Amino acid sequence: MPKQCSTPAPIAADAPLPGRVGVTLVELLVVVAIVAALLALLLPAVQAARESARRTRCNANLRQLALAALAHESARGYLPTGGWGGDWAGDPDRGFDERQPGGWAFNILPQLEEAGLRDLGAGLADAVAKADLAVTRLTSPAAVFACPSRGAATLRPLAAAKNPLRVTAVPQMLTRRPAAVVRGDYAANMGSGASPNHYRSGGSPSSVTSGDMMGDVGWHAGYGPPPDGVIFRRSRIRLRDITDGLTTTYLLGEKYVDPASLATGLSDDDDQCLYSGHDRDVLRVGLEPPSQDRAGFDPVTVTGVAGSANKFPAPIAFGGPHPDTCGMAMADGSVRPVASTIAVAIHRAAASRNDGTALR
Repeated sequence: MPKQCSTPAPIAADAPLPGRVGVTLVELLVVVAIVAALLALLLPAVQAARESARRTRCNANLRQLALAALAHESARGYLPTGGWGGDWAGDPDRGFDERQPGGWAFNILPQLEEAGLRDLGAGLADAVAKADLAVTRLTSPAAVFACPSRGAATLRPLAAAKNPLRVTAVPQMLTRRPAAVVRGDYAANMGSGASPNHYRSGGSPSSVTSGDMMGDVGWHAGYGPPPDGVIFRRSRIRLRDITDGLTTTYLLGEKYVDPASLATGLSDDDDQCLYSGHDRDVLRVGLEPPSQDRAGFDPVTVTGVAGSANKFPAPIAFGGPHPDTCGMAMADGSVRPVASTIAVAIHRAAASRNDGTALR
C-alpha cells in the first residue's frame, strides 16, 4: 500500500517561532535596573579600594622621606636644614648646614639615592653652565615627593607674577627661568605656629654675601626667633633636641593645597619649587588641624586677618587630598594617620619639639 504524505498543519501568525525565545521590554528594563543597582553598590567599594591603595603608597613615601631625614641626622649630626627662603633653590657648593640656601628636600637627596641630582653643577666656575644644570634639577620630577591621590609626579607652573628662583652663581635666573618646576606634596614640621613661633614669610637676603655676613643675630633680628619645630630657616636640630619624644613629635606630613592653584602656580602655598628653602611650599605648622584639599580655602580661623592688630600671618596647614585624615611621619620614622577632628591643643603639641606635652 503506497505511503501517504501528510501535510503539516499551518502555523498561526501569532505563534512563536520554534527555537526562539522572546524578551519583553519590561524584562529588559528590569535587567538594566538590576545592573545599575549593582554598579551603584560596587562603584564606591572600588573607589574606596583604590583610595586605600593610594593612601598606602602615600604613607610609604612619607616613611621613605622620614628615614632619609633620619639618615641625614645620623650622617651630619642634625636633621636637614630648612634653608634660607622660598625664592632660593639649593646650591651643591654650599654644604648641608645653615649656609645652604636650599631646603630639606634638596638636602636629603643623597639619602634617597639621588646624590647625582643634588650635585648637578657642583664645582663649576662657569655661572651660566651652573645655572643651566640647576634648571635641569628643578625640572626633574621626583616620584617619592608626590602623593598618588593628588596625581603622578609632574611639573607645576612657575607663575610670572612670582619671585624668580635664585642660585648662588646667578642670583636672578631671569634669562633661564623655567615655565614649570618640580614641586612636592609633603612638608616638614616647622612648629606649633603659635606666637612667637608663627610663620614669618619666605623672604631672605638677596645675596649670599649679605646672608653670610648677617650671622645668627642678624637673621633672628630680621626674620624672628627660631620656631619650635624640627626643620625651619637655617635649622640644625638634633634628635636629642626633641625633648617631647621622637614617637610623639611630627617630622614631616602631607600638606594642604587649594586644588585650583595647582593649575596656576599663583597660590602662596604652592608657588615655588620642591628644593626651595624656608617657605610655605615646603614647611607647615600645627596651629590648626589638618585640612582636606578644597578650592578657595585658607585656614585663617584661629589667627584672623594677617596684618591686623595682634594677629599673625595665616597658618599654613597640614592636610591633603585624603578624606578625614592626613599622613604624618613622626620623628622616629613611623607614620600615622592624623584626623581632621584632632583637638587643636594636641595637634599643636605634636608640632612642638619642646613644649613639654606630646601627641598621645
